[in-house]
Amino acid sequence: MEKESHSALSSKNYRKYLCGSILSVIGVWIQRLALGWHAWQLTESSLVVGMIAAAQFLPLAILTPFFGVLADRVSIRAAAIVMHIILTISAAALGLLTVTGNMTTQWLLVLALVHGIANSAYSPFRLSLIPHLVNKNKFASAVAINSMFFNVAGLVGPAIAGGIVAWYGLGAAYFANAVSYLPAVIVLSILRIAPNDLNQSGRRSYLVELTEGLRYARDHPSIRQILLLASVGNFFSRGILELMPAFSVLIFKGGSNVLALLMAAAGFGAILASLLFSSRSLVNSLHSAVVIGSIGAGFSLVLFAVTSSLIPGMLVVAMLGLFSSLVSIGSQTELQVNVENHLRGRVLSLWTITIVGGPAIGAAVAGALAGTIGSTYTTMVFALACLLLIAVVGIRKPEVSFSAGNS
Repeated sequence: MEKESHSALSSKNYRKYLCGSILSVIGVWIQRLALGWHAWQLTESSLVVGMIAAAQFLPLAILTPFFGVLADRVSIRAAAIVMHIILTISAAALGLLTVTGNMTTQWLLVLALVHGIANSAYSPFRLSLIPHLVNKNKFASAVAINSMFFNVAGLVGPAIAGGIVAWYGLGAAYFANAVSYLPAVIVLSILRIAPNDLNQSGRRSYLVELTEGLRYARDHPSIRQILLLASVGNFFSRGILELMPAFSVLIFKGGSNVLALLMAAAGFGAILASLLFSSRSLVNSLHSAVVIGSIGAGFSLVLFAVTSSLIPGMLVVAMLGLFSSLVSIGSQTELQVNVENHLRGRVLSLWTITIVGGPAIGAAVAGALAGTIGSTYTTMVFALACLLLIAVVGIRKPEVSFSAGNS
């Protein structure tokens, strides 16, 4: 009975949301692989691959805090539906341009940017949905389950994408992603969310509320440090992972099938992280999980820099997936469980920047470096910089920690 009361799956609303989201999460991974591989096919340039990754994720680093304010002010469900519709349209446009032979590097960049902007809006809405779906004592369970499904999709999605691209072409992969959003739209439309569950507090100036969220994160040492550690770990580790379309050719001399194997390996490592996170000891040691993940990501990059054959490469990429996921799952859970509810959208938008926006910049930097000094030296530079900055940020947990109960 106690186990059931703390499980997010005991919530009917959450079960509906999860079922509606499964296909769209897989679709995200399908499109992510397709965009990277499409960029490489069009240009054979690691710089362009990095630019496409940046177009998808850089808006998260710039726009998400502004959408985070909206997440604390508007109907979360309605906003999430609108964002899903925009994502559907952008994916369908990618597919249409591809199958008609009208796709260019410019169109690919523009539509990847549209996808990135819509995703930057959807991210704080998605994260802020959790309190409307489950009670507070089920937050940790909801975060863990969401992460598990995302990581499983990271394993399944690239494998599906590789098959679709190999057999039916890139256009079919984009159309598959467009269709995958429709169940989520339907489920979000029928979710039961009471009006008093939405944030109906008095409105202040938009910039005042934005500043309030930034100041809240800055003034709490534990939040500040967890965000900094997450930024460092993900800028470098996920920045390199985003360049796998180029590295699958430059390092491993393969095609889309090799890329699918490497991305599946990263997804497998992420699943292992979710399983570790499910253990009682790791749940009670969230800060340690983030620290271990950040350091482990740095050492994994060192190994990747000296790897040139596929099997060892897959093992190292799995390690990267494992450690970077320890960072993302641990940091989100610590924030989700402890942040004050009226600031949830704004604070979690900062987490989104560290986890998704950071790798966008990292991918662009790594792509530029790889075009100049080569993939091996680029990865080694990233590895050393990652470990150095982790030491600078500090690995000891601050004495003062934040509490959800204090307003």
